[in-house]
Amino acid sequence: MKTARLWQMFAFLAVTLALGTAPARAGHHDRDHHLAVNKVHGPLSVMVLGSGGPMAMPSGRASAGYLIFVDGKPRILMDTGGGTFKSLAMSGTNIHGLDLVLLSHMHIDHQDDLPAMVKTIYFHARAAGTRRTAPINIFGPGANGLTFPAAMFPDASKSTQYPSTSEFVNGLFNIHTGLDRYLHIFARAISGGVFNYTVTDIPAPAPPKVAGQSVSTIYNHNGLVIKAIAVIHGPCPAVAYRIEYKGHSIVYSGDTSSKTGNMAKIARGADLLIYDTSIMDDLPNGPNDGVFFKLHTTPTRMGEVAASARPDELLLSHLTPITQPRLDTVRSLIRAQGYTGDIDVAHDLKVINLGDDGHGGDRD
Repeated sequence: MKTARLWQMFAFLAVTLALGTAPARAGHHDRDHHLAVNKVHGPLSVMVLGSGGPMAMPSGRASAGYLIFVDGKPRILMDTGGGTFKSLAMSGTNIHGLDLVLLSHMHIDHQDDLPAMVKTIYFHARAAGTRRTAPINIFGPGANGLTFPAAMFPDASKSTQYPSTSEFVNGLFNIHTGLDRYLHIFARAISGGVFNYTVTDIPAPAPPKVAGQSVSTIYNHNGLVIKAIAVIHGPCPAVAYRIEYKGHSIVYSGDTSSKTGNMAKIARGADLLIYDTSIMDDLPNGPNDGVFFKLHTTPTRMGEVAASARPDELLLSHLTPITQPRLDTVRSLIRAQGYTGDIDVAHDLKVINLGDDGHGGDRD
């Protein structure tokens, strides 16, 4: 009996090891043509990993997250909200070569799956038969210094409400003090490579100083250019991003009320503008719901920004129970401001390829 159990254990271990070393689905040659990764082609593409907001919804949308492909290779994670890890798994994409992470702000629904994404990079490296040594380069907003209100939190009145991106990331991964510091030895133990990262804070001052910010270039290498600008998201430091490659561009608002002209600055003439679509002009309207209008963009304001910036396509994302059933009204309000480009709605695992014709290209 003991011998039989031993053999069962050995068999289980053998299967586990085999699964651990089996190649992950990595690209266009996979036999399953229904995988989202097999819809990616062309110089610049975006795969939606999460099109929802912070609230769990029956529609099953993950929180905010996007995967950017450059020449068909996954290079950039743009936010990593809850559920984006599962979307990545379902997409069939191997991200062992991914080297850039762009965090728009430090709300949970935009960064919660970051440790899981980082860990899977090294499992994907193992599965691909390579050892990763290149660092993962993480960008996000710096702290803005706003503290908790003394009247409400007298014991925390000197504590800032939000950490900088470097404080957040080092709090996870610093080899001496990080909560997930074990990854430094774990990556080597599984033969995934050497865990290494950099983190860069982008200036994101508190209102009203946000209005005076300019678009800055935070990355420029081999034709891939990434730009950023601070935007208003209530008291939370936040940035919007623009990714440019081979004449094509993707802009991501993150979460913002769009109270300044900064979104129009960074979105000018983009192929694709991914926009925070969380509230209506008049909803939500319950007690204390005025806070949402300080955090997010109304459809009318979105239309004003889009009409000014004139992107080829507007992608409605970060959908909530407020906006998901009212998308026809959202479109009408945007059109009423004079925007004439394409309007599309995000869903998880949607792929948009920016083609060689100078326009938005094709999509799933």
